[in-house]
Amino acid sequence: MLEKKCPVCFFTLDASLLRCPRCGWDFPPASGEVVEAARWLLGRIASARRLWLSRKSSASLEMVPPVKGQGGPNGGADGPARAPAALRLVRSPRESARLSADGCLEFADIPSGLFSMGTGEDDAQGQEYERPAHGVVLSRPFRLAKYPVTQTLWEFCMGYNPSLFRGRARPVENVTWDEAMEFIGRLGEYEGQPYRLPTEAEWEYAARAGTEWPFYFGAAADQLPGHAWFAHNSGGRSQAVGLKEPNPWGLHDMLGNVWEWVSDWYGDYDSSTATNPQGPLEGITKVIRGGAWGSSPWLCRVATRSVKAPGERSPLIGLRLALDGPSDPPAECPLGD
Repeated sequence: MLEKKCPVCFFTLDASLLRCPRCGWDFPPASGEVVEAARWLLGRIASARRLWLSRKSSASLEMVPPVKGQGGPNGGADGPARAPAALRLVRSPRESARLSADGCLEFADIPSGLFSMGTGEDDAQGQEYERPAHGVVLSRPFRLAKYPVTQTLWEFCMGYNPSLFRGRARPVENVTWDEAMEFIGRLGEYEGQPYRLPTEAEWEYAARAGTEWPFYFGAAADQLPGHAWFAHNSGGRSQAVGLKEPNPWGLHDMLGNVWEWVSDWYGDYDSSTATNPQGPLEGITKVIRGGAWGSSPWLCRVATRSVKAPGERSPLIGLRLALDGPSDPPAECPLGD
């Protein structure tokens, strides 16, 4: 696929697109008057870049309309109509003083505990990079978002939507690890909350939810369609979050829909018991977890792990937020329904 770079926000996009989905820059048609066209274009780029940078640093970002033909098969925001009320986040930044992390962004309290991470030798579908199974102690409780980050929330913070399959309640995808970290920083500054990605150990511990099976609901994949969007039922695209059954700790879409970035660099497992592991200090690839809408059932097992370079993007990959500590007492969402 041929690519080009936007001269305003430096976003890389398909060479056939005439409008940048990130900042809204319209690429001009070719002109025979080369010198005059170049002068005009340089002036227009400078003006557009100043506008983009001012919007980028502002809390009241305006949304760029989706590019025609870059949505789902029906040509736009064609996600399923039903979505959890807690995900109806933002009409505009001016309609609310802040987003409520405990109301509009729902988190589940994950207790501290000990679990066996990875795949045992008795799992016929287990891979060598999932072994050996080893003990992990998570000594501190934490919070994990009940849903993957949606396109609504991403657009609110970032001002653009990179997703291939458009839908406000669908998970954002096609984001790099680096972009995910930028998003987390912006949302945290806006909310006054220290959001982060979960570690790989935290992700698997929360996905297992106290169980020891290949899937949190059992050892066989015959129940997977009720809990996950994967290759056999997704229709070849992501789906709105929260439509499948949650795991025992109230977490939706931990299996399937989109792979989720975690904070760790990839590294081989060790057989010794680890306490609050963070992964290697450095590496080449970051870990992704959970499987996606295009995954086979065995890739949706709770122990499955895969990797991507932090600068790579894919319509199969999104993210989920984590927070340290237990929740504060619930507060009413200031945005309402």
